[in-house]
Amino acid sequence: MTDYVELHARSAFSFLEGATMPEFLMQQAAHLEMPAMALLDRNGLYGAARFHMEGTRCGVRAHIGAEVAVSDLGQRLQPAPYLPHQLPAEPVRLPLLAESRLGYQNLSRLLTQFKLREATKAEGAAVAADVEEYGNGLVCLTGGI
Repeated sequence: MTDYVELHARSAFSFLEGATMPEFLMQQAAHLEMPAMALLDRNGLYGAARFHMEGTRCGVRAHIGAEVAVSDLGQRLQPAPYLPHQLPAEPVRLPLLAESRLGYQNLSRLLTQFKLREATKAEGAAVAADVEEYGNGLVCLTGGI
């Protein structure tokens, strides 16, 4: 058994950022004898149920979270001046893991809150006040872009 636990995996549900189905991620974790793995899809819990069910079947603990865009924390990616239309600027994303049932409920509420404010599909983002309001039971990871 390895001591390594992946805490920032994305599934194919994070379009253009992840390519693997959640079930296969868990199967690979079991094959590598990992005790646990975390799934953080972009702005949603899209693969969470499949990930959790396969983890239960394979004997690997599933940690659930999401990588949540937060608009008032700055920009995640600034395109080069000569490529302004190929790489749009994006808000900072916070990798949030649910540490309890309350955390999962709050993460669901946080995602729902900002999705209801979206003017255009898939272009919404939370604000820092949302994260503060629904932050109980969540762990924010660091690192990444």
